[in-house]
Amino acid sequence: MSGNALYDGGPERIMSLQRVLFVGGGSLGHIAPGIAVAKALRALRPDVEAHFIVSTRPEDAAFVTQAGFPVTALDAPRLSWKFPWTFPLAVRAARTLLRELQPAVLFSKGGYVSLPVCAAAHRMGIPIILHESDAVSGWANWIVGRWAKTICVSYAGSVKGPRTVLTGLPIRADMATGSRQRGLNITGLSRTRPVLLVIGGSQGALALNRAVARHLPELLDYCEIIHLTGKGKETVIGNPPGYWQCPFVVEEYPHLFATADLALSRAGATTLMELAATGLPAILVPLEGVAHDHQRRNAEAAVASGGCILLEQERLSKSLVSTVRHLIEAADSRRTMASAIRTLYKPEAARQIAVVIARQLA
Repeated sequence: MSGNALYDGGPERIMSLQRVLFVGGGSLGHIAPGIAVAKALRALRPDVEAHFIVSTRPEDAAFVTQAGFPVTALDAPRLSWKFPWTFPLAVRAARTLLRELQPAVLFSKGGYVSLPVCAAAHRMGIPIILHESDAVSGWANWIVGRWAKTICVSYAGSVKGPRTVLTGLPIRADMATGSRQRGLNITGLSRTRPVLLVIGGSQGALALNRAVARHLPELLDYCEIIHLTGKGKETVIGNPPGYWQCPFVVEEYPHLFATADLALSRAGATTLMELAATGLPAILVPLEGVAHDHQRRNAEAAVASGGCILLEQERLSKSLVSTVRHLIEAADSRRTMASAIRTLYKPEAARQIAVVIARQLA
């Protein structure tokens, strides 16, 4: 199958309802792309119903419900010493769920929730479509990739083989249509100085939050700050003038990107693609020691585009202020970086993956 082949949109007969199961969770980076694909699939095949399986984190189910899709939480184990005992129980629960939902196709976005569901689906003969977001596969996707009919990838060469299709990474469709004025209304910032957007993600927020809190007075000399802290990970008390923080946003998210001039971020694949879609240059601080060091590989790919610079976490405290100051003061460099990072974004990613799923349904 060609990486650029698209569904030809030929005559479609009305079919009885079919269900596609979307599985991923443990972080919103495993869910948001699935929602984008589900919406594209609904536009392509109105006769298909999407249903999501996510982790037991309340924010996972809330995110899917807010997007308008049915969702079920599965208690799936992370890798630990208990895994040999807990994993078979999760596979058994997943098999029961699959029998109830009777999906025609399973779309896996990766993460620990996907593994028991995909294991059960493989044994039951349900076709699996896998999407690999990162520049290198984690352990769960490496296993699921052996069962998948097709592996959709975000980065050329991240997974090799005849079943691989280069699609890019889907993100929510409204990311590129955020409003700066609405962002200012939400945050109350004046934008008399350039705006720094700080995003730590669900796992790596605390180190970034602490660095920002430690250097907040110095940073506010050069910029205003929008800070998405993550739930329970706030490190700044109150909102000093020029600073706005919130643990978690959904509808407001694109407007915050539209308001910013520069980002300080981890290097999760979904966040990187959101930065690319909005043309927001970034200082990337890869989260270390997770999933085959995938954030470093993601960051290196983004830095190679010219749209980001890499700052090691061990140098965060020492170099944060000087790095932010340099880019805040170098408006021409930021404009060049903004153009460069946009080259990473593939706006048709969700539809291309929906096409791959639709072909399994035909």
